[in-house]
Amino acid sequence: MKHFLRQTDEVIKWNLRQLVVFVILYRLAAGIFYIRAVNGLLRFSLSMAGYSYLTLGNLGAFLWHPFTLPCVALALMGGMVLVTVETAGLVTAFQASAYSRKMDLLGILGGAAVNTWDQIRRRNWQIFVASLGNYILMNSYLLARLLTKVKPVDFVLEEVLNLPAARLGLVILMTVLSAAAVPSMLVFWACMVEQKRFRDGLRRSTELLKGRWIKAVGALVCVNVLLMGGLMLLYGAAMALAAVLVTLFADSYAALAVLTAVCGKAEIILLFAGAVFAVILDFGALTVLYYRFSQSRREQEDSAKRYPVRRRTEAFMRIVPGRREIMRRWLLLFSGVLAGTAAFLIFDMAYNGMSSDWSVLGQTEITAHRGSSKMAPENTMAAIFKAMDEMADYCEIDVQTTADDVVVVCHDRNLKRVAGVDRLLTDMTFEQARSLDVGSYFGEEYAGEKIPSLREVLEACKGRIRLNIELKSLGEKSSLPELTAGLIKEYGMKDQCVVTSVSLEYLKRVKAADPDIRTGYILAAGYGSYYKNEFIDFISIRSSFVTRKMVEAAHENGKGVHVWTVDDRGEMKQMRLLGVDNIITDYPARAREVLYGDPGAKNLLEFLKMGLKHG
Repeated sequence: MKHFLRQTDEVIKWNLRQLVVFVILYRLAAGIFYIRAVNGLLRFSLSMAGYSYLTLGNLGAFLWHPFTLPCVALALMGGMVLVTVETAGLVTAFQASAYSRKMDLLGILGGAAVNTWDQIRRRNWQIFVASLGNYILMNSYLLARLLTKVKPVDFVLEEVLNLPAARLGLVILMTVLSAAAVPSMLVFWACMVEQKRFRDGLRRSTELLKGRWIKAVGALVCVNVLLMGGLMLLYGAAMALAAVLVTLFADSYAALAVLTAVCGKAEIILLFAGAVFAVILDFGALTVLYYRFSQSRREQEDSAKRYPVRRRTEAFMRIVPGRREIMRRWLLLFSGVLAGTAAFLIFDMAYNGMSSDWSVLGQTEITAHRGSSKMAPENTMAAIFKAMDEMADYCEIDVQTTADDVVVVCHDRNLKRVAGVDRLLTDMTFEQARSLDVGSYFGEEYAGEKIPSLREVLEACKGRIRLNIELKSLGEKSSLPELTAGLIKEYGMKDQCVVTSVSLEYLKRVKAADPDIRTGYILAAGYGSYYKNEFIDFISIRSSFVTRKMVEAAHENGKGVHVWTVDDRGEMKQMRLLGVDNIITDYPARAREVLYGDPGAKNLLEFLKMGLKHG
């Protein structure tokens, strides 16, 4: 085993930097393109099926819709092609390493393209299926972590894993899947290096592993255990560092919420890094196994100190020098365009947000009611910034219009409570409303806080926090729905904003202005089948009226469920167990602590606070 690990280390080191750059850039570029493409297919198939949201409740009916199956097949084929290209690039790079030869990024890209085209030309369609299966197996931990963030899969998994029989069944299932994958472990080298058809390649892989599969599996398990140990140490160190920084710099009331969010992001980064290094380690180990098993026993004895070289030239390297230079130029141009487009799409995703078509499959989200209204005056910029500090997913704001048709953020029509002025906001111009102080009533430190316009809020929140914009009911003649929809479109924030109202007519007008803007119907009571209305995408209802049956019925109809106003810790837990999609609360930091707080993180935070206090 020691000799195997040393050989694996050597073969990885030859092109490690280029491999890391290739895998990271390829996964970012291909991943962004794939997510966008799948999202487009999802939107199309959802619209054809007549749903607003994809939920676990309507998933079965959605999948059986005539337009859905072709879209799913297209997405699956696209995924198989993308993972096969990555596999081909890895085989190309490690084949060069087996020759003790350096390879640049363009060489890896060229080899990936040539090897993939060879599989298509020889009609090795099975290699694409094998590549997808291999990808799933190598990224199983990452995929398992992602599944635990899908609602209500996390609850189901927790219940299942508590049953001994279920745990045993899961072990048996994983054993069967792994056993099925073992014979095809070296098929990529047989097909891409030895240029075999898939059936012959599978036979070759089986022959090479005959009597050696225990050694091969043991070697792969060993390198992955070492990687997982390193990742766990890195995560512990990152968590400890984050706890120290949060203790020193974050507000005490939001410290645990910030730490929970930071640790969650750190986990995602480490999972991505782990997936990158896992595939490099696994392919490096498989390369060593392939060449070792391909040798005769005498050659193995003679190569104790030297990694074996198999005298076969990569397809990309067979290109004559003149044509190779032309191809390098084209590859350089293509990779530059690809990297630039990927960078733009990544920025766009981070700044404008992702589509919410499948948002109800994620964790229960948290909305700050009128901003963080217990920490700052409601519906002000200060409250919105506090909601960001408390790691809220959404900030709920109320909007209405002034006499000169400027959309402003304010809950009360009469300003006496928040500004001490007994006048209706709709009777004042924006400049008159802007001159009022709506912060002093909350505390002296907020004296001079102004009523913000919706335009000002959109500018401040774009790329930072999503908005739940409630339209106050101002009568049929009000242009509030159209003005609000127009501002959301102007700022390109349709994926960052939802619009809610107690008026179905207002929501209908918003949909008429732009069908892609998400709308929610605010209900005081849970009677009737409002979730079946075509002009709403979710219902927003008082928490005391929510039942599991109502949530299931809404989800079956492709609608989300938001609940208000949930401030009690026990009720927060109850809403999460009911499977609601969004909790609207005056205490977003508390909600994040209750719903997703890690006891270990809380204990570490308390320990650090105690140490700093007595230090």
